[in-house]
Amino acid sequence: MFYIVAAVTTAVVVLTFVFFRESPPTPPSRAQAAVIDDTNVRDFKGSILRLLKNQGYVLLLISYGMNIGVYYALSTMLNQIILSYFVGAEEDAGRIGLTVVVAGMVGSALAGIVLDKTHWFKGLIWVVYFIGGLFG
Repeated sequence: MFYIVAAVTTAVVVLTFVFFRESPPTPPSRAQAAVIDDTNVRDFKGSILRLLKNQGYVLLLISYGMNIGVYYALSTMLNQIILSYFVGAEEDAGRIGLTVVVAGMVGSALAGIVLDKTHWFKGLIWVVYFIGGLFG
């Protein structure tokens, strides 16, 4: 079975290298056209330094990092947390984990719909983080 999967994925990789170009004939957006025209943007270290000097990016990095860190810590330790209070509740811990994942998927879909209609990015982040802090 694994030989078949390896053969198919190898064939796909070879076909990708054969038939796909390195870049499209025209840039997909104005931003990409500016990147292609600007030779200074290709400096990786300089672009990272410019990014770290961007206050909005740093604030988003910190807040998102804290959010994801808490989520991963909770989901990793959920079984131990539940079992320390409720002995023999392994199935309940699994159900709680499933509920967290499904609620996150539904919330992401709803947030996408709201953002598509309202373009209220900053406000929705505040609402989501407030609700997460309130119920987390």
